[in-house]
Amino acid sequence: MHARDAGLVRSIGPWPLAIAYVGMLLGSSVFVVPATMAAAVGPWAPLAYLACALVIGCMTLCFAEAASRVPTSGGITGFVDHALGPFWSLQSGMLLWASLVLAAGGIAAAVADTVAEMVPALADGPARAAVIMAMLFGLAVINAAGVGGAARFVSAATLIKLVPLAVFLGVGLWFVTPAHLLAAPAAVAGGSDVGRAAIVGIFMFFGIESSMAVSGEVRDPARTIPRAAIAALIGYALLCIAIQLVAQGLLGAALATAKAPLADAIATVSLPLRLLLLVGAALSMFGWLASDALSSPRILFALARDGFLPAALGRVHPRTRAPWIASFTHAAVAIALAISGSFAALVALSSLTALLVYLIAGVAVLRLRRDGVALAGPPLRVPGLQWLWAIGSLAILWVTAQSTREEAIGIAIYIALTTLLYRVRRSG
Repeated sequence: MHARDAGLVRSIGPWPLAIAYVGMLLGSSVFVVPATMAAAVGPWAPLAYLACALVIGCMTLCFAEAASRVPTSGGITGFVDHALGPFWSLQSGMLLWASLVLAAGGIAAAVADTVAEMVPALADGPARAAVIMAMLFGLAVINAAGVGGAARFVSAATLIKLVPLAVFLGVGLWFVTPAHLLAAPAAVAGGSDVGRAAIVGIFMFFGIESSMAVSGEVRDPARTIPRAAIAALIGYALLCIAIQLVAQGLLGAALATAKAPLADAIATVSLPLRLLLLVGAALSMFGWLASDALSSPRILFALARDGFLPAALGRVHPRTRAPWIASFTHAAVAIALAISGSFAALVALSSLTALLVYLIAGVAVLRLRRDGVALAGPPLRVPGLQWLWAIGSLAILWVTAQSTREEAIGIAIYIALTTLLYRVRRSG
């Protein structure tokens, strides 16, 4: 066992882990992105999802092999540390955590805004901040109570948020108009925006890499981690395609301009079901936050155990053995971001930082295969690993090139600060 895993309990099995992976993937975006995809590529949106799933799937398979070779807390940061050394481990860990805490802040802000739509008194000022604090600190308390209970809570939250989607698919499927499936909005008639569809679609598939942060608490990790990751990705891709097809079949070309696409689509069948979908969006976002609260603090925990961050972040609770200080720290930063920032700005930065982590981790995967590393029994050996890495990396480089100048400068400054942190900690 790696030193960073001392005191942890390997209690997470394959199904709770797979559900946690789905929970990280299935966030708020599935309720709103169908309109953006329809506006970009019209009836070709299901194929765009499939292409994006294949790209992220290439990297996911690479990461699954790496996690089966080095199953330790921190997920990507753990196997990057083993393959490339402490500097790149710190960079990948800090970038990954930044991506996740930015996303958590953005999604928490979106949940608060959704709640305010139903209860206007919670729209502004202290009331809105109180909603955000109650959500994120409440999830930190649940995680501090122990990883077993936290994993069960994530499972429950994920299953709850699947209910409105199941209603949407189960009911909406019977009212699909076949002609609508081929209807293209006016914007697409002049030419599809494949680049926009790729950016949005790839963002939809981020998440599994962060849930690998609990690898140090997984039973039989060499088998559990790859199986859970692959099952989650396949299931989620099929779900996204099905949702897009039903929404397109109900609204046709109007899907491209819908502000609440799933809710507006089901409203063509039943107005009360529209309210269910609106509530479902709020539950979905909260479920994502629950999955994030389980996984993301483990990155801070792992970096502290490795000596890069203050030692307090590496402490576990004396009774529950959970990294409780890291959990509350992550929640506090996410709260500050949610109160001060917007969903759109935070999620854009989150996506770009995650892409950089993918590039670093991809190199680490190849090094682990070359060196024959296997710390927990026979590892998964993915056929065509080098080709999968090349395809995924080229696609990621293209998406990264779409960043604005301000975003690129901000990320460069963050990387410079983490580099300075590394030098200071090493010299001390």
